[in-house]
Amino acid sequence: MTTNYLSNYLAGGRQTWAHWLTYHPHTDATNHWILTLSVAKLELGLLAHVGMALTQLGSAVRVLAQHTAVDEYAWRDNDKLTAYEQVSPVTCVQWLLAGVHDSAVHTLPATLKAAFADQRFAHVDINIMPLSTWQRAHKLALFDMDSTLIEQEVIVELAKRAGIGEQVNAITEAAMRGEIDFSESFTRRVALLDGLPAAVIDDIIAQDITLSRGGKRLISTLKAHGYHTVLVSGGFLPFARHVQSQLGLDEVYANALDVQDGKIRGEVVAPIVDGARKAQILQEVAARLAISTSQVVAVGDGANDLPMLATADIGIAYHAKPVVRAQADYAINHNGLDGVLPLLGLSVVAP
Repeated sequence: MTTNYLSNYLAGGRQTWAHWLTYHPHTDATNHWILTLSVAKLELGLLAHVGMALTQLGSAVRVLAQHTAVDEYAWRDNDKLTAYEQVSPVTCVQWLLAGVHDSAVHTLPATLKAAFADQRFAHVDINIMPLSTWQRAHKLALFDMDSTLIEQEVIVELAKRAGIGEQVNAITEAAMRGEIDFSESFTRRVALLDGLPAAVIDDIIAQDITLSRGGKRLISTLKAHGYHTVLVSGGFLPFARHVQSQLGLDEVYANALDVQDGKIRGEVVAPIVDGARKAQILQEVAARLAISTSQVVAVGDGANDLPMLATADIGIAYHAKPVVRAQADYAINHNGLDGVLPLLGLSVVAP
């Protein structure tokens, strides 16, 4: 059944599957899976490795369709990739699988990676998702800011200006790994910023804040597909509003900075946007917009993002700490933020 006919349907995204299933009533979408492999530059030999690895999973596993994404997720048929292309501009390959036992689903990415002994395949993101989830029309996407939408931790950047960058970074890293309570660590870190001139905020925004790769493409594409986009950060509002203006996000939630007489006070302004608050914001925004949590996507990197990721239908760990990768259903460890798009069945429709 690995025909171009099926490939075209898979390549068209989740919207075409309802049409395909009407002509294949024997296909139960809840028992089928979408396997997604993403990499910046895909060597074609990788496809053969995946094929061999899939056959090792047992005779029950069947590949119903395969499609290849090239040129920034612009879909095209596999037969246009010739054997002479040593390295193609492929960024994503997806397979529709049947017969994968539930017990094998969570180990499948590791099984496939174990088959890639060649170091050329070390930087590959592999995720497997129920077809029913991939098909679902999601409408709301929430994102962490620090080390997710941007490459920095803003509280560490502030601490650098106060000459205590290493000290605050150590506390931040421990909190993101889940080793210490976020709210407690946040209070400790803010106290260390007491007396810092507030003017450094604008300096940091102008000089040090950089957007994560693929972020603009991701957000513009989500917006074009009708998503409501929200930044939910344990960082600070001035930085969150800057990122909102850069990416065109619909809403932002972050911690306020207490500034008096031109200086940052080392006092926390309640409520702290911690892990529990992030999950609460997700639920509040979804309820206000009359969107089910089964239509919500969340992306983050730290332990304080775990409640939000667990509450969402699709929770994605992005270049995350080990504790987050271990608990999240899906992970992007090597690619940019636009690596989220294939997991949502979306191709780029905006720059």
